[in-house]
Amino acid sequence: MEYSNSIDRLNRILVRSHRIIQNELLKLGVDDLVPSHGAVLEHLKAMGIPQPVTELVTALRRPKSSITKATDCLENSGYLFKKPNPGDGRSYLVGLTPAGADVLELFRQAHAILEKKLFAEISKARREECMLTLSEMEANLK
Repeated sequence: MEYSNSIDRLNRILVRSHRIIQNELLKLGVDDLVPSHGAVLEHLKAMGIPQPVTELVTALRRPKSSITKATDCLENSGYLFKKPNPGDGRSYLVGLTPAGADVLELFRQAHAILEKKLFAEISKARREECMLTLSEMEANLK
């Protein structure tokens, strides 16, 4: 198989997407978060109750060290809280604070701007096809 620049292209899209999200967050006055924090906030909001870190690791399919670093940062910024896990004394639960719920809305605004830019000039049918292809690609790497 010949060399394809698909990985390079995906990486450029990811880097530019993160830059756009970061810039949009800065415009909204959020300077203490990075784009990857959005997934943590989204998951906690969706679950509605504090979650063990291991649940975040599983749900977000990220290394424990990445989730620990993200939750520490989010806690330090006041966007989530940690409390001992009554079901497991060796772990703790994390949940959204009111400030975390507020900043999640700003993340959503930044993501909406990114999506608009990312899919500008691309039809709904092609967008759906693209999303399906990305899902298949992700599944191939499991």
